[in-house]
Amino acid sequence: MTAVVTAHGLEDLLCATDGHPFVRWEVTDELASTWWRFAGAVAFQRTRKSVRRTVNVLGDDEGVTALIKHLPQIAATIAPRQRAFSVSVPQHLEPQLRERYRVLDGGDWEWFHTTTAPEEHPSHEFVRPVDDVARAAEVRTFLEVHSPTADTEPGHGERWFAVEEPDGSLAAVAAWGTTRGGAPHLSSVAVDTRLRGRGLGRTIVGAVTRLAVAETGVCTLGMYSHNEVARSLYLSLGYDRLCAWSSRPVVLGH
Repeated sequence: MTAVVTAHGLEDLLCATDGHPFVRWEVTDELASTWWRFAGAVAFQRTRKSVRRTVNVLGDDEGVTALIKHLPQIAATIAPRQRAFSVSVPQHLEPQLRERYRVLDGGDWEWFHTTTAPEEHPSHEFVRPVDDVARAAEVRTFLEVHSPTADTEPGHGERWFAVEEPDGSLAAVAAWGTTRGGAPHLSSVAVDTRLRGRGLGRTIVGAVTRLAVAETGVCTLGMYSHNEVARSLYLSLGYDRLCAWSSRPVVLGH
């Protein structure tokens, strides 16, 4: 393959990536209506939260490099009237974006996946569903204080879980949302800063992951790359770190 090829369809995209779990659970038929391939890499559309469309580039270094060079043509297809659009590339190849384009501030994050339930632990019995609508203000305040970078808000359809103090106040929370492809996705995991070091993060992530895997066979989550403690926790609970992304708005015009 000597040129970037435009392709179509989720089934072919999954074949091109050997069924990569990120593609399986983050891309839909509609998003895969058009995608691009060079050698051992693909560029595909994704949407998350308020971002209308973003492009992720996944695969071997040679192919990713070629697809980064091809971004103006990709943008002309999916964002023809936008001067800048969001791109996610493997973190070690982010400098290539800066060599070719004007790149704005973005974030570095990682995506995890498991199909294996963590071992059951007696502490899991303290993890219970919480009504995030009735307690929306309480959950929101808890996140603002103890996890200000949390990106899932209460009251938007996720399933929320909590560990509570004896007086009923929140000690730890986590949200169970759903990826575009239908997999459980954990987010906004937060522990009261005064109670850290007592294993509450392991308790709530372990319990919710066990429930998600039991119900659906899979669980996913994402984290900002600066959080080494969280990374160690997720790996120790059996998650695989499958992607490390640099997400940046890229300015293609002059």
